[in-house]
Amino acid sequence: MRKFLSVAAAAMMVCTFTSCDDEETTLTLPTNYSFDNVDYSGQTARINLLSTLESTIKSANDGVTKVTKDELVAIYENTNNLFDTDKNISGKTAEPFKSEAYDIFEKVELYSGSSDNIIDGRLFDNDGHEMAQMTAKGLMGALLYYQATSVYLGEEKMNVDNEEVTEGKGTTMQHHWDEAFGYFGAPASGYPETDEALWYWAKYAEEMSPAFDVRATIYDAFIEGRTAIGNKDYKARDAAIETIKTNWEKLVAACAVHYINNVIADIDANDTGSLYHHWSEGQAFAKGLLYNLDKKITTEKFNQVISLFGEKPDDAEVPNLQQANLILKDVYGFTDAEILNL
Repeated sequence: MRKFLSVAAAAMMVCTFTSCDDEETTLTLPTNYSFDNVDYSGQTARINLLSTLESTIKSANDGVTKVTKDELVAIYENTNNLFDTDKNISGKTAEPFKSEAYDIFEKVELYSGSSDNIIDGRLFDNDGHEMAQMTAKGLMGALLYYQATSVYLGEEKMNVDNEEVTEGKGTTMQHHWDEAFGYFGAPASGYPETDEALWYWAKYAEEMSPAFDVRATIYDAFIEGRTAIGNKDYKARDAAIETIKTNWEKLVAACAVHYINNVIADIDANDTGSLYHHWSEGQAFAKGLLYNLDKKITTEKFNQVISLFGEKPDDAEVPNLQQANLILKDVYGFTDAEILNL
């Protein structure tokens, strides 16, 4: 884990958790993300754009609706200022997925508008790729996860001013932290106990929670880090960053394991539609592991996992998928019960 203490920040640091004289101390934390001067409206806008992009592609699941590349690019680049914002998705997407997105949009135009490309109510290309899922899950990794872990919780965005307060946004450091929180998709009012809508990563953390639960761990770490920044306690902030990055990466891996298990079951059941659907989600989630610059998985292991999926669903073989699960189990320390039940 890289440390983000600039010379100025180190001079201001107030030691907590373990104090400078080794006495144990604690932070006083709110029960939810209730801080003064919080603004992550840009992240909310991008989540709304991603949801619109996904739903637009899914509109072609009826086998009649034609969705054009230009239509999808307009949403992706937000050329029409949807949601009354000039924020866009394209400018925040990491490579290689940014380039891949435009290729997917071309395929949507090519294959949409015909019932011949619909299986069990979903649109697929000729290789069995479900373009709506590969877009949504691809951007969950290359946009939401990447921006939070590698950009806003990264060294450059955390080595900034933490003195001057801007009304509605806080200090620059506080604002960057809030933007990282916004990409997780959990409500400020509380999580996991909430009646509010969950978006993308917070939603999938909820879905994985019966077998693997990091909901409170990630959410509480965001609260701890924001509190630590307010106290100018950069040691505690860095501990919170490590907790978020480590557990969010493991959540990405858990989602990949979950869909690998579904694909194995689909192969056993000879269920083509479900196989294509689950493979598209699982492979896209697995590729998302790439986008944390401090990721635990090595390039070698990452490439092995992606290779074991095969290039398309029809290439998937149970022994290879089981091997992919074993690699993820070894890298992330999943228990046998977690691997079995995800």
